[in-house]
Amino acid sequence: MNKFNYYMPTKLVFEDGAIQQLGELVTGDSLLMMCDPFLYKNGMAEEVAKQTGISNVVYFHEIEPNPSCQTVDKATALARENNVNVVIGLGGGSAMDASKMVACLIDNDGSILDYYSSGDRELEPRKAQLICIPTTAGTGSEVTNIGVYTNKDTGIKMPFASPYFWPDIALVDAGLTHTLPAHITASTGMDAFTHAIEAYWSVNANPISDALSISVIRTILDNIETAVKDPTNVEARKNMAFASVTAGISFSQTKTTAIHAVSFPLTVDFGASHGLACSITLPAFTKFVYPGNVDKMDYLMNILGYDSIDAFVERLRSVMTNIGLQTQLSELGVKETDLDHIVDVSMKAALINFTPVKVTRENLYTLLKSIL
Repeated sequence: MNKFNYYMPTKLVFEDGAIQQLGELVTGDSLLMMCDPFLYKNGMAEEVAKQTGISNVVYFHEIEPNPSCQTVDKATALARENNVNVVIGLGGGSAMDASKMVACLIDNDGSILDYYSSGDRELEPRKAQLICIPTTAGTGSEVTNIGVYTNKDTGIKMPFASPYFWPDIALVDAGLTHTLPAHITASTGMDAFTHAIEAYWSVNANPISDALSISVIRTILDNIETAVKDPTNVEARKNMAFASVTAGISFSQTKTTAIHAVSFPLTVDFGASHGLACSITLPAFTKFVYPGNVDKMDYLMNILGYDSIDAFVERLRSVMTNIGLQTQLSELGVKETDLDHIVDVSMKAALINFTPVKVTRENLYTLLKSIL
C-alpha cells in the first residue's frame, strides 16, 4: 500500500433540522448571509439567519451560477463595511464557493484577483467563522477546500485551493433539497457522481477515498432516478444528500480530473450547468481511462455487478437519459469548429494531469468529437 495523507478539518453535522443547531455553533456577532436571489426571496436565507441568534445580519443575495470574481469582490466590500466575523454560504456550490473566498478576504487586503489570477499574493489565515449549508445534493463544496471562480473580464474559469477554504462547519440537512426542481436534482446528482468516480480513478487516490467513492457510486446509481422522478421520496433524497457530501470528502483528498477540466469551457462558453457539463463527457471518459486503470476499474465493475466496462458505460448513458440529461455536445450548441477552443481551455487546467491516462490535444479532440 502506498503512503498517503488525509486531512479533513471540517465539523460535519448530517441531520434533519440541522440548521436548528446554528445558535450553539456560531462564534461571532456579525453575520454575512450569502445566497442566490431565489433563497433570499423565498425566505430561507432569513430563516437560517434567525437560527443563529445574531442580530447584526447583512445579506448578499446576488450569487450567480459559476460565481464571478467581480461578485466576490462586491460581497467582500459589504462584509468589510459591516465588520463581519461569521460568513454563511447557503445554497449550491456557487454560494458556498463564493463564501469561502469572501470569508478569507475580510482580513486580507485587495481583490480576489490579487490572489486568484496573478498569483502574486497568498492568502493569510482567515479569522471569520465559515459555515456552509448546502441546499442541493451535488457539489460537496461544504467539505472541500476548493472554490471555482470565473473572471468576467477574461472569460476564464479556474479552481482555487486554499487551506483556509475548509469550512469550520458543514450543516447537511436533506430536507433542504426536497423542493429542488427535477433538472437540478439530476444535474447536481451527476456532479456528485463525477466527483466520486474521478476521485476513484485519480492518480492521487488513496484507500480511504477509494472506499468513499465506491459507496457513493453505488448509492447514486441506486437512488438518482427515484430522486428525480419522485421528489417526495424522503429516503432517496437523504441518500443523495449523503452521497453528495461523501463524494465531496473523497475528492477533497484527490482533486478531480479531465472531466472537470472540460467542464470549465462548457459552462463558461455554452451555458451548461456544472453538473451537466461534467456528466455529458462521463461515459466517454470512463472508457478513455479504463486502459490506464484496468485492475482498479475491473474491481469496481465486480463490486457493482457489471460484467464489463461497456455494460457499466451503457448503464451510465441509460441513467442520464432517464433523468433528462443531454448526452451529446451538439445538444449544448457545440459545433465541430468549437472543439479546438474547448481543447485549448481544458488543457490549461492543472487538474487534467491527475487523469490516469495521459491526455493530449489529439486524444481529447477525438474524444470530444465522438460525442458531438
